[in-house]
Amino acid sequence: MKRLIVFFAVVVLLAGNVTVAFADGVAGPAMSQKKILVYVKPDVTVKLNGVKQSFRNSQGQTVYPIIYNGGAYLPVRASSALMKEAIEWDKASQTIFIGKTLSNPTKSKDLVSTAAAVAVSESAVSVMPKPTMESAYLKPDILVMYDFVIQAFQDVNGDSVYPIVYNGSAYLPIRSISKLMNAPVEWDGKTKTIFIDQAEETYAVIEGTQQPEKNKEQTVTPAAVNVNAKKLNELFGREEVLYYEATGQATAIRGAASAEDRSLIAAAITDNYLKAQGLTLEIRGVDKTDFSEDEKAALEKLALYAESTEYYVLVLENIAYLAAQNNDYSMLAETFLYFAMDSQTKMEEARDAIETLK
Repeated sequence: MKRLIVFFAVVVLLAGNVTVAFADGVAGPAMSQKKILVYVKPDVTVKLNGVKQSFRNSQGQTVYPIIYNGGAYLPVRASSALMKEAIEWDKASQTIFIGKTLSNPTKSKDLVSTAAAVAVSESAVSVMPKPTMESAYLKPDILVMYDFVIQAFQDVNGDSVYPIVYNGSAYLPIRSISKLMNAPVEWDGKTKTIFIDQAEETYAVIEGTQQPEKNKEQTVTPAAVNVNAKKLNELFGREEVLYYEATGQATAIRGAASAEDRSLIAAAITDNYLKAQGLTLEIRGVDKTDFSEDEKAALEKLALYAESTEYYVLVLENIAYLAAQNNDYSMLAETFLYFAMDSQTKMEEARDAIETLK
């Protein structure tokens, strides 16, 4: 099924050349913000302590995680609800307050709303929209404060990341939120699930019934953690998110309706190519001193997957800029298809090798 999805994306991309060229002199964004493309992913599930969450905006409408430059983001309101902390937006100072706020400096729990993150049953069936590439704004001018302390968010490589405003809502990186919660976050690519696990015992209301998420009487001593396997799984998850984002961009090239949108797509693919390059180097640079033979073999498969994905994104970048100039890019069709399929094959090989280590 996955191969059919990728093949469909390739067919859509290469069905014909883009007939609208970029206009010269397109106005750039203000220095305080940057217009970007984000990948809206309704098919990504977020679980808090094993309980599936559904997210709502201030109007009560369902909202979904977004992917940008290989990272997953959640709406700020949903994040504060997961943290069970108050939230407040101060327009004058362009500041988001979480925890202690201007109107609730004592962190009174009576003023905390958890309506933005609702626990839902696993058996609940709903029709999900398809993933789409949408325009948004990267907002380094928005300040985020937690308990009146300014927060500086970084990705796993220490690079700065900033709030994103999409469809009127502010979004923050899930990894940064998990750090504020002091809760680890993990990605399961097979089920497209993000797991956030708090150490403390909490309760979730599911379909009107309050249920303990963790039962102290049924506590089981956790198995020893394979640190190397955990590291490889984390690297694999980051690579996989980049791959899916690139596939979404491939589909978006053909469907872009304006010169500005095509410009955004090309810029987004360049950002992801640089990210893919860095991730390949990071994987190749992993210290294998205490690795077993199986772990070394899994790392090699992961490196091959990363290299193939890097080439996949590079070819896609060339296609994007050829399309931007209204040039024929059909000569890249075979190369693109090869790396799309090769990257997916190597993804499954790396996944299988890493899972055997657990």
